[in-house]
Amino acid sequence: MASGQFQEIKTELNDASKTEVFACPVCYEPLIRKGPPGMNLPAIYRSGFKCSKCNKSFTSKDVFLDLTVTSGIKEYSELKPARTELFRSPLVSFLYERGWRQNFNRSGFPGRDEEFQSVAGGILVDVSCGSGLFSRKFASSGAYSSVIALDFSENMLRQCYDYIKQEETPMNT
Repeated sequence: MASGQFQEIKTELNDASKTEVFACPVCYEPLIRKGPPGMNLPAIYRSGFKCSKCNKSFTSKDVFLDLTVTSGIKEYSELKPARTELFRSPLVSFLYERGWRQNFNRSGFPGRDEEFQSVAGGILVDVSCGSGLFSRKFASSGAYSSVIALDFSENMLRQCYDYIKQEETPMNT
């Protein structure tokens, strides 16, 4: 690949990342956003997202954006493994950084600072962010244009939001 072609592809990816950050979980097409500009919490929470292909809509729910396949459905039943449901518990969400995470160090995992080694720039998506321990560190580092925190557990996302409100992080602006 020629250098010019690489630069052209890189530019297209950068342009796309500014406008098409989220994809539809049903058909994987980019979601169209309607709402205030910006990649900050207030702008995202006041935005609506819609898929141009399948027309499924996604809106903010409480203090997080619900981009699950079941978004907007009142009743949905599915077999949920206990290990998955454990992290949806408000108690586990509350205790995660207040003890659970410290057990990782005892098991031989490096600490938060050692785990935080990344490449700067662009949009960072923290998948399975839990209570936002690393999302907040990524955001406060200033190394990324945007940080998006994702988790399956609504309670973990609520806990993440509570921490963001308590801390002076760029996510709070």
